[in-house]
Amino acid sequence: MRGPDQAMYTRCPRCHTVFSLSETEYRARNGLVRCGRCLNVFQSGDTLLQELPAETGSGDETAGKAAAAYPPPESAAAETSLAFPLLGQVRRPRTRTPFWVLGNLLLVLLLGAQVLYFYGQTLVQGYPPAGRIVAYTRNWLGLPRFTTADVGLIDLEHAQIAVRPRVPNALRISATLVNRATTTQPFPLLEVTFSGAAGKVIARRVFHPQEYLGAARSRAGMLPDIAVTVSFDVLNPGKRAVGYEIRLFAARQKQ
Repeated sequence: MRGPDQAMYTRCPRCHTVFSLSETEYRARNGLVRCGRCLNVFQSGDTLLQELPAETGSGDETAGKAAAAYPPPESAAAETSLAFPLLGQVRRPRTRTPFWVLGNLLLVLLLGAQVLYFYGQTLVQGYPPAGRIVAYTRNWLGLPRFTTADVGLIDLEHAQIAVRPRVPNALRISATLVNRATTTQPFPLLEVTFSGAAGKVIARRVFHPQEYLGAARSRAGMLPDIAVTVSFDVLNPGKRAVGYEIRLFAARQKQ
């Protein structure tokens, strides 16, 4: 009776090299082994030998014969792993290549850019402290800046247009703006429209914050619940203008 660790011998059908094989190794993969010399995978039971064949000398291989000397059982076990599993049966560890990491990083940046582009303004309005970070990130990504102004929370008070007696053909437009939001907002656009007796528009112009406040003052923004007086001069459109209208629009900040 052969013991579980008693050596057997098998011959590689490709290079004809003989290796020792235990009963435990034979049963580990149902007899499938890999040759340690030519890496051929074969069924060891088909070429199983009960005893180690005698040496035939050294020389090159010829068709169907093993001309090379057979290694002794002690060295064969050290040089080869006969109970080697098949490649398809090995669960290889996953490796993260630099290209895989770079690809995932680019996907994350693309997703973040899309969120900032489509939902950046909503994010800032819901969480005002994120405004500066979002604005810097959008600028770094080359995205257009946006305004967080809600003109529905800006009151236009005491708006009036008066003739300037000492300046020919000049009108003075004055108004008071009050930010009712809980956070600082950019100044809005002012649209001034002059109309005739039948309501026909005679003249219309949109004034940017830097035009009616100056560049330095307009960049500061509107603080909550602080009244800001606006006053600037325009050219008189003529006697046909009998009515006027002033409206507010949210200003989109330029790069």
